[in-house]
Amino acid sequence: MRIFAFLSALLALAGAVPGHAQAINDSIPAPTNVPGAQYPRITPDLRVIFRIKAPDAQKVEFAFYSPKRFPATKDEAGFWTATSDPAAPGFHYYRVFIDGAEVNDPASHTFYGTGKDASGIEIPEKGADYYLPKDVPHGDVRERWYLSKTTGAWRRVYVYAPPGYDTERDARYPVLYLQHGSGEDERGWSNQGRVAFIMDNLIAERKAAPMLVVMEKGYATRAGETPSPNPSRMGNAFEDVVTRDLIPYVDATYRTKPDRDHRALAGLSMGGFQAYSIGLNHLDLFSAIGGFSGAGGGFGGAPFDPKTAYKGVMADPEAFNRRVRVLFLSIGGAEGQRFQDSVRGFNDALAKAGIKTVFYESPATDHEWLTWRRSLHAFAPLLFKAQGAGPAAQNRPQRAGGPIVLNPDDVQAYPEPPEGVNADRAGVPHGKLEMIEYDSKSVGTRRKMQVYTPPGYSPEKKYPVLYLLHGIGGDETEWQRFAKPNLLLDNLLAEGKAVPMILVMPNGRAQKNDRAEGNVFASAPAFAAFEQDLLRDVIPAIESRYSVRADREHRALAGLSMGGGQSLNFGLGHLDTFAWVGGFSSAPNTKPPAQLAPDPAAAREKLKLLWLSCGNKDGLIRISQGVHAYLKEKDVPHVWNVDAHGHDATHWRNNLYHFLQRVFR
Repeated sequence: MRIFAFLSALLALAGAVPGHAQAINDSIPAPTNVPGAQYPRITPDLRVIFRIKAPDAQKVEFAFYSPKRFPATKDEAGFWTATSDPAAPGFHYYRVFIDGAEVNDPASHTFYGTGKDASGIEIPEKGADYYLPKDVPHGDVRERWYLSKTTGAWRRVYVYAPPGYDTERDARYPVLYLQHGSGEDERGWSNQGRVAFIMDNLIAERKAAPMLVVMEKGYATRAGETPSPNPSRMGNAFEDVVTRDLIPYVDATYRTKPDRDHRALAGLSMGGFQAYSIGLNHLDLFSAIGGFSGAGGGFGGAPFDPKTAYKGVMADPEAFNRRVRVLFLSIGGAEGQRFQDSVRGFNDALAKAGIKTVFYESPATDHEWLTWRRSLHAFAPLLFKAQGAGPAAQNRPQRAGGPIVLNPDDVQAYPEPPEGVNADRAGVPHGKLEMIEYDSKSVGTRRKMQVYTPPGYSPEKKYPVLYLLHGIGGDETEWQRFAKPNLLLDNLLAEGKAVPMILVMPNGRAQKNDRAEGNVFASAPAFAAFEQDLLRDVIPAIESRYSVRADREHRALAGLSMGGGQSLNFGLGHLDTFAWVGGFSSAPNTKPPAQLAPDPAAAREKLKLLWLSCGNKDGLIRISQGVHAYLKEKDVPHVWNVDAHGHDATHWRNNLYHFLQRVFR
């Protein structure tokens, strides 16, 4: 009888019978259902209603790939129905248990994952369309077979070719080699990961360079050997497959740019570990490496020494940073502690050793495909930048990014500055840049800050002061490294475009060890604590040492990223202290708009200038968009400048260039 129930369940399509008592009108069929199937269904609060026909079964349960199961109830027609808890958006594998036997749901398409073909469900993500088909030029994913000398067998590979590949016959393309995770195969990225739509949309938006994406199976056994469960043996064989078989095949078959500068390697989970292992051991082949939920330092946070790992390739951090354009790590915010320790520990060790990385955290996602889709969406735009641009990453973690949605008024209000605005020009008088120390009572230690005084500075004159705040990965030297504000202001003063002023660049990390070391995100509370250091220690120290106009009309505050959030928080929170405020690419530490300006009338009355800016390629633009929308609604005058840059030094330099010309006028 149980065999009959099992066969009945496999042969019956759950969606064939309409009219279930649950609120069908408030739910929709899952987009991953087979044609005509009405179940599974998804409710507005993202619960999943499962249903299967098994009239002779005694017990039916549904489950995602977690321990929790959802018991089903049977109706008179033999249909078993269960409703899950609210699920995270994105793709999920799931299971059906009929009298203890685990089976696939015949109403859903299957996807190769968890080591077998498994039922899968796509739960729509509200407001996200970067992995959905749009009315843009489309590339395609091609299935190819090649003979591997390493394995002595034919291997299947999937290749994404970008739009125009077949028509632009003279064009050659860089290549991203992209690997799946454990229990999946070379189909994972194209099916579950939706790599083609992600790349199509990024390329159409000019956020990523047109590139080939190659997806191989991450398991290999050498010719003549018995397949081994030993990961190291399989890993060594796969390394040879990639470096000796796959890359030569792709370069011979497709119109590639066959050099390391135009070749990247990335992967998720197991594939991320492979990307680090293979990529870091073959920097003659790859210039960019990415691991999505995959660590290179050992799972579980095992000790990792960058000086000796990977044959000492990172022993000279400066040389490594010059050679590797992108070293990318990502993690889902809700992933388990084992993965958190591994990925964050790896990133911390690299940062401590002076290795530049880009770190991305997918908000509130687990070890799942939505984390990896978002990671690819953040990683691909970093690849294959113009030569001479230096490393694509500035050891600046990118958190809480994601799809960018531009509004009609997200436009550039000020033009790109002319070339050489911060060049050291002959014949231009120079101000003085010095590093000073002050006693911080709020922190309880002696701290440093950089101070610029303009050409011709005299104690007989009084000067306004602009306080410039850095980002979460920087310190009191960051503005100087990114924008050279001293030379920028020297040149503006020589052209008569700015008012002589003092620039103060303090350290916004108000803690005794204020260096940007280890997990820089752990120091976020110290950035909030800097409010007291700024008001009680920094400003009094400057006003006691320099000849300044010590009133709000002659005091300005601006910053980049985390410093932009600080500037908005502190500046708008202390309108009795600052009349000029600027936030460039403000980070998620920015307070909600209604808390920033709870009294719009006071802001209108007291602010001389409020400057907001962000790049239209910056995954954090939603922060500034929200502030702009609130200020616009409350009729608070402000500048809203959205240029064509990302979360980068060019945007910050350009907006400082314009801000300096407006402030203290």
